[in-house]
Amino acid sequence: MPVSAASIAENRAARLPSLLIADDDADLRELLAIQLAKHFAVVAVAANADEAIALGAQHQPDVALVDMQMPGGGGISATRELHRRSPATAIVALSGDESDAMVREVIASGAITYLRKGIPRAELALALLDAIGAHSTLQLHRQTV
Repeated sequence: MPVSAASIAENRAARLPSLLIADDDADLRELLAIQLAKHFAVVAVAANADEAIALGAQHQPDVALVDMQMPGGGGISATRELHRRSPATAIVALSGDESDAMVREVIASGAITYLRKGIPRAELALALLDAIGAHSTLQLHRQTV
């Protein structure tokens, strides 16, 4: 789903938190963008890790929802690079794999939290908002330490 300059400006004017959605499933990207538009300014959508990194660096969103099973290097490398290039962005990992090893790797790569695919959309919106708050708190703590 293309994101127009007009829709970005409109959403920013409404002061909604900005969101990057990165998932290789086009239908899911579109559905998430539509369903989360009430709570977020969807500034970009990415189909692979390389796009997610480039769009994250360009838009510096408040939060990025990143699928862990993407082409172009995968969600782990996208998370690591997003964290490096856009440190103010709260990164939320989305995956069907809930193994302890995967969760540890995702968090170590820079994600603030990890969500399972299929989470109800209302819970997803709240989790994304919570992630922004947690990430901001963590950044403030790091600055004072």
